[in-house]
Amino acid sequence: MIRPGRLHHASIRTSDLERSRRFYEDVLKLELIPRPDLGFPGVWYGLGESQLHLLELPKRLEGIDPSDPHFAIEVEDIEQTKQALRDEGVEYFELPGGAWVHDPDGYVVEFRQRS
Repeated sequence: MIRPGRLHHASIRTSDLERSRRFYEDVLKLELIPRPDLGFPGVWYGLGESQLHLLELPKRLEGIDPSDPHFAIEVEDIEQTKQALRDEGVEYFELPGGAWVHDPDGYVVEFRQRS
């Protein structure tokens, strides 16, 4: 059973990180939060209890690509969530602590273990 919690983050891809930073920081006044080194340019912003992630990179994978624009939902138990996806016949892409799926219209949804 999938037990969704809060919205953790939304992630979008940008073609020009510095241009996007000027918009999100100077116009919208969002504040940067720490981001781990993921091997490609990007920034994270705090939005109340949620986050906005900006990524500057080309599409990397065919099919489900975790760097595609997406939103992430926290779940209580990622292993239970992945089992529920398998039970429903839903394909997913997996990295430690998370699973990414396509919704019926092709949008990417991430499920991540509540920390």
